[in-house]
Amino acid sequence: MKSMSEKNMKTKAVLIAGSNSGCGKTTVALGLMAAFRKIGLNVQGFKVGPDYIDPSLHRIITGKPSINLDTWMMPDSFLRYSFTSRASQADISIIEGVMGIYDGKKPDSGEGSTAELAEKLGIPVILVINAASMARTAAAIVKGLIDFNPKLNIIGVVLNNIGSDNHLSLLKKSIQTYCGLPVLGGIKKNTDFNIPSRHLGLFMGDEGVLPPKTISHLAETIRTNIDLDKILSFSKISLREPSQPLLNPVQTQKRLGIARDQAFCFYYEDNLEILKQLGYELVEFSPVSDAKLPDAEAFYFGGGYPELHAESLSNNTSMRESVRKRSHEGGVIYAECGGLMYLGQSITTIDGKEYAMSGCMNYRTQMLPSLQSLGYVEIYPEEDYFILKRGKKMRGHVFHYSDIIFDAIKPLSFYSGNPEGKGISYKVRNTLASYVHLHFSLF
Repeated sequence: MKSMSEKNMKTKAVLIAGSNSGCGKTTVALGLMAAFRKIGLNVQGFKVGPDYIDPSLHRIITGKPSINLDTWMMPDSFLRYSFTSRASQADISIIEGVMGIYDGKKPDSGEGSTAELAEKLGIPVILVINAASMARTAAAIVKGLIDFNPKLNIIGVVLNNIGSDNHLSLLKKSIQTYCGLPVLGGIKKNTDFNIPSRHLGLFMGDEGVLPPKTISHLAETIRTNIDLDKILSFSKISLREPSQPLLNPVQTQKRLGIARDQAFCFYYEDNLEILKQLGYELVEFSPVSDAKLPDAEAFYFGGGYPELHAESLSNNTSMRESVRKRSHEGGVIYAECGGLMYLGQSITTIDGKEYAMSGCMNYRTQMLPSLQSLGYVEIYPEEDYFILKRGKKMRGHVFHYSDIIFDAIKPLSFYSGNPEGKGISYKVRNTLASYVHLHFSLF
């Protein structure tokens, strides 16, 4: 474990960025984590943007929580603290990018992009290109990505989906001729590595999609096809000692119940750390398998896959009754996205089956075959609630396939500042349900 006593610290870090979604970033990032872990290095995973699934895969390989880094949701001071405090404790940090390297909140701005994060934190970048059926054109793509922002420290290219060793040789010559950038390696098609996916993306790490045999195979594939020594030599960075953000703790320590199981698994690691720093004792419970709510002053239902576990959630009538009773008694219950679905009267799954839920709110939710909302959201709470302060700006993200059906008069939204209507939120008594996944770093 590295010491943080020095004002300036040396470590290694590299950011895996791609030309587009689906180019192979996740495979390369996971493979590098596995390969470096296999040779005995302490590896820290990070993910650019508001993603819960990739970090869960990182965690299976590195053995520690992976951290989301988001330049739009997180203020710069917290962003640097979040990265530096973890990276300084590792031998190497692997940061997986999001979408294409320059894709972010807007088409005419770098806000929220992988490139913006790399520039702000000074992280060396490896480009991943899907080179299938390409030769000289690959060089044009690489050169365009380099020239688009010359401030980035792009240290090399990994070529995915190559057809043969001869194909790799052609690509290397072209890229080195026109770009002067080293090709760090190539991964052939049909490497027998695939993570299954569903409507919200890949499967979560704890669903058995990365067994030890698969991780070992992935590590070996990367070790034999990518120049790890060159990456280690190019990935040196300097860090300044992190200064922890000052938070005002709650007056007395309170117990906060966290719904965490296969149905509710979308939580930002930094959010949980912030809650601890505020003085909350976090108590995890399972709405799927526990009989009732734990002894706590407030409850947090995160997002996840309640629609995939709707039958189990519905069959657990004692837990549903416990949640509904606490809500009607005025207990604090805060829910995001999947939690919003659980607080309603029922969930109708994509096959048309309806399952009773906790019944705290007067709506039903139904799963639809197409995405209903996606994007960043800036909200302003209408009053003090939980850790939220009236009128104080908070930022988050929405991504859901479900929709709300009201059987009675729709309550007023608790969040203002959403002209696009993405930040759907409703508060009844002390129960707040919203589609927004908030990042608490602006608290």
